[in-house]
Amino acid sequence: MVVAIGALFLIVLPGVVAAHAEVKVATPADGATVSEPVAEVSATYTEDLASDGSSLRVTDATGATVARGGVDPTDDRRMVATPAAPLSSGTYTVASTAKAPDGHIERTKWTFTVDIAPTPAPTPAAPSNAPTDSPSIAPSIAPTPAPSATASISPGPSADDAPSASGNDVLLPIIVALAIVALAGALLLGRRGRTGPPA
Repeated sequence: MVVAIGALFLIVLPGVVAAHAEVKVATPADGATVSEPVAEVSATYTEDLASDGSSLRVTDATGATVARGGVDPTDDRRMVATPAAPLSSGTYTVASTAKAPDGHIERTKWTFTVDIAPTPAPTPAAPSNAPTDSPSIAPSIAPTPAPSATASISPGPSADDAPSASGNDVLLPIIVALAIVALAGALLLGRRGRTGPPA
């Protein structure tokens, strides 16, 4: 009986001592396709991890490393890798090296795809002066008023247009009047001369 228990102990003990830190949950999951940029890649393990030998590395389709990380300071069973910029569309491979506290190393790889739908280009707004579908109303044309039938009356001749009297026409009556006065005076003087003074 003691021998059987000892034999069982020898069989189980190496399995207990040699713990395996295997991936329990991967984010994004193996083979997953996500439609949004990935800002963080992480994995949760079945055992605690030794920070000095555990790592998480993310590479793109060309093999270039886009993110590298290690054990989460707040959780010994989680590793996290944060890229400098969220991962855009493409296929990525995650390489996990998980080291258990007893020194056993477990290496795991998985892939995921980022497929972000392109943003549709904005539809240009119609200019404000563009024609609309609504029928336009033609402007009403006002009738042109007929010309007035009133006859224009031409002004009569002004006073300036009347014939002006010449200087001769004015002087002639004056000369005639003076001649008549002179003649009358001569006749009157001649009559007095003939009569003479009384004797």
